[in-house]
Amino acid sequence: MATINSIADVFRDWEGLNEAALRTPEIQAAVEPERLALLESFTEVQDLKGRQEELGGQRQEVTQQLKAAVARGREKAIRLRSVIRGKIGPRNERLVHFKVAPLRPRGPRKPAAELKPKEAEPAESPAKPAA
Repeated sequence: MATINSIADVFRDWEGLNEAALRTPEIQAAVEPERLALLESFTEVQDLKGRQEELGGQRQEVTQQLKAAVARGREKAIRLRSVIRGKIGPRNERLVHFKVAPLRPRGPRKPAAELKPKEAEPAESPAKPAA
């Protein structure tokens, strides 16, 4: 018989087994301790599954809170870098320590390339002779 892996299938299997044991009076007395042990496990698994789903919901909530906190932190980092830039100057090379690009002097301009006039293309290309 195939192994049952999903929780819903396990619940269905255990409930069916319990009901079958209750409906069979000739073995009911002999299997009662094992049936009660199965019911105890069933209750434990149900509680743990409920807790897992609750934690899943909490995980989603915490993820949303985490994203919001990161967004707030990024805003504060931008503000701090802005204040640092204002205090030590926008051209100071120490800004690199704060991961801010300082304003640097621009290099000399490259000379403009001379524009070459396009060579006139022949209006009509000679036709190839047919072989």
